[in-house]
Amino acid sequence: MNESLKHRIVGAIVITALAAIFIPMLFDDPIMDADNQSNNELLIPGQASNQMAELIADIPQSHEAVISTDKLAQINLQQEKSIAPSTDEHLKSYVIQVGSFNSKTNANEFKDRLRQQKFTAYVTPIKSKNGTSYRLFVGPELGHDIALKTQQRLEKTFNAKTLLISK
Repeated sequence: MNESLKHRIVGAIVITALAAIFIPMLFDDPIMDADNQSNNELLIPGQASNQMAELIADIPQSHEAVISTDKLAQINLQQEKSIAPSTDEHLKSYVIQVGSFNSKTNANEFKDRLRQQKFTAYVTPIKSKNGTSYRLFVGPELGHDIALKTQQRLEKTFNAKTLLISK
């Protein structure tokens, strides 16, 4: 066997052995004990707890239990639907219609200008008997006050007449 090949093989074995010894030390977290000495901690998973038994106990064991559980769920769902929706003004979302365009390229160009000014803008196509038009919106904004401020900023920045729409 060639002498240089032997040296390469021995070098590779030495480097691999050193890597196997020292690399785990890099990833092991030392822990300081009461004497301020560094100790390595090896974590061994603990025994399974009784939490799984508690979870399994909640699972219905018979066909009748499953059906009664479904009936209870349907009753709860009907009760939730009967509750009136919140009329809190802060939870409503609003969009601002900036314009309506006959050309998709014009709508997208204006959308890009809005996005450069850090507005959240999007275009929605609307089909009608006269063809397709493209509406440009900014938003959604959560809350009437925030939506009004955004609308005023749009009108001032782009000198455009806008329309505030509640969603």
